Amino acid sequence: MRLQGGMGKSVSPGKENQLEGTARGFVTLSGGERDRCDIVLRYSTDDPLVCLISARHGHGSACWVISRDLLSAGLTGTAGMGDITVEPVAEQNKPLGVLLRVRNERGEARIHIDHQALLLYLERSHAMMPFGTEAQSREVDAELDQLLDEEQDPPALP
Repeated sequence: MRLQGGMGKSVSPGKENQLEGTARGFVTLSGGERDRCDIVLRYSTDDPLVCLISARHGHGSACWVISRDLLSAGLTGTAGMGDITVEPVAEQNKPLGVLLRVRNERGEARIHIDHQALLLYLERSHAMMPFGTEAQSREVDAELDQLLDEEQDPPALP
């Protein structure tokens, strides 16, 4: 299935809690090389983070892990600080885009992806797991694991 904005979606059989999409985009590295490439976004309801993977011809692939909240905030204004920022960008005679800047000790990568494709992807992930509920779900799972741990002493009664 293809989504508007060039984002493809796939859900693997038996993996209804996972969402993967592919969009065309650009990656620019510190040296100024700008390569057009496919950008794969992967999300699982088991993890509140989205993995962005770019596969550049002749350079292999790279993966960046970013929260859905940060990606969503970057659709309408500059979001993030420090090593990761996300912001909408408008270039003359081109569709609206989103620019992700990721910095580390080796330099900076700028990932440019179609705004509409990212918006649709985030909407689909929201349908799977509403924003803000990941922590609640993970906390409940951790509490249940602790309660069901047979090696641990039961909690003391007051």
